[in-house]
Amino acid sequence: MSKPKALFIFGGTGDLARKKLFPALAKIVKRRDDLKVVYSIARSKREDWESIACNLDAGFTKLCHFIPLDAVNWEDYKKLGEELQKLKGYELIFYLSLSPFLYEDTILNLGRLLRNFSNPRKVVVEKPFGFDLQSARKLNSLLYRFFVEEEIYRIDHFLGKDTVQNIFSLRFSNIIFEGVWNRNFIDHVQIVALEDVDADNRIEFYDKVGAIRDMLQNHLLQMLAFTTMEPPCAMAPQFIRDEKVKLLRSLSFSDFIKGQYEGYPKEGSRTETLVVAKGYIENLRWQGVPFYFMTGKALGRKLTQITIVFREIPKSFVSLLDCMPKQNRIVFQVAPRNLLSISFELRPPTGRFIACPMETTMKYDLEEALGQPLPEAYETLLEDILDSDQSLFIRADEIEVMWEKVEPLISSEDTPRVYPRGKLPDFAIEFIQRDGRSWFL
Repeated sequence: MSKPKALFIFGGTGDLARKKLFPALAKIVKRRDDLKVVYSIARSKREDWESIACNLDAGFTKLCHFIPLDAVNWEDYKKLGEELQKLKGYELIFYLSLSPFLYEDTILNLGRLLRNFSNPRKVVVEKPFGFDLQSARKLNSLLYRFFVEEEIYRIDHFLGKDTVQNIFSLRFSNIIFEGVWNRNFIDHVQIVALEDVDADNRIEFYDKVGAIRDMLQNHLLQMLAFTTMEPPCAMAPQFIRDEKVKLLRSLSFSDFIKGQYEGYPKEGSRTETLVVAKGYIENLRWQGVPFYFMTGKALGRKLTQITIVFREIPKSFVSLLDCMPKQNRIVFQVAPRNLLSISFELRPPTGRFIACPMETTMKYDLEEALGQPLPEAYETLLEDILDSDQSLFIRADEIEVMWEKVEPLISSEDTPRVYPRGKLPDFAIEFIQRDGRSWFL
């Protein structure tokens, strides 16, 4: 029988808790009885928040507990300790949904407190996990003072998205795809995460982070790893993460450009709001295949997707047709919808046997197929935490190698190029065009 569980959300009155975590938990508690109590932990009690939390659902009362606590003040942890005394035999889960600048103090104080308790425990750390390689190593070292790797869940909510997980399934469950998933058939790969919003509403945080730390170092590299990793020897968290680390170690960036949208509110800041990059994976499967990355804000549209672009058909056959078929593509779209599409060439309905082919796209809409909305990413990941499944969470060596790979981009002294709000800048378009390719957006 599963142990009873208690979840403590540090930063429990913040946007992430209010918009994502508590709505997901309201659904989870309906279908499992091992999550007995949830505590919202924050510096001050907000009456408006409590009224929202306790009225999300009739069965939500177990999620309405509140502990006022300042994460940097050791004395405040004594009140938390009093609650822990009531939870003998419970598994304790601590979710750090607060400013990353408070992680170190919180882990130190929490670790000090937990020395007095023998309960099984887990700690969940939101991104960004560190701000560079050195700070990530320091944070890992600090966690290891009080927890073992099996108790640490470094979260990237993109891995909870159904489309990202379907990359794994499509590749390793279908020989027609895995058989061509290599340098012999694939021309290049595009991984993009475009946003229509700007950074103005969270500028104080974003100006310390920028597009590389906010998106490329974690979300985009995780999507790359799922797309290109070798099959694990067994479908177990350890072996899946082993293959991701091996893949990421083989990555190197060869070129990049930083941008900043016009009217960025921090005058004189060199923080990038856009990055376009090209990289290569130096292994037998992917040698010579370019990978193009793009992520940024104020680009006029919201789009997150991975596009696998296959090689052109041999010229000898094209000359027989006297036309130029388009390159076949597989697209995994994460936002704005969860879609899988495959574009290929078919003879048009002209009545003639020999005719220039026409591009045809087959789309599979995951939500339409299911007949209902997909679970939110945080709902999936919270369930995995409760079930002690670390498959979709990031290991210490993995987080460090991701920082190692983007260090040259972060440390570059290049001044970001200014681009107008609401459109893809010309320099981003030209970045891929100079290789004779174009973005599929």
